[in-house]
Amino acid sequence: MKATAVFLLLSLALCCYRGNAEMNGAADEGTEAACGTYDLKKGCTKIFDPICGTDNTVYSNECLLCAQNLQKHTNVRIKNRGMCKKHSPHPNSAEN
Repeated sequence: MKATAVFLLLSLALCCYRGNAEMNGAADEGTEAACGTYDLKKGCTKIFDPICGTDNTVYSNECLLCAQNLQKHTNVRIKNRGMCKKHSPHPNSAEN
């Protein structure tokens, strides 16, 4: 009986985890945010420490990325610290 209950809970957890993955594979990129260090119920600070998410969105700080993941049931990870780098299709297009 206990083994069945544990199996069902693990199966449910696996299904939920797979359902939260980003469609474009972004959940496999970047590094996991340290969301356990923030009390998201109290809110996030207004300290500007930009984070570029794997969804190519700039979050004002890591806590806000965590709050967004919690609210929207996503798994956006940290692509890099700082602003997102824009990729120009023609890096030398300003030169003539």
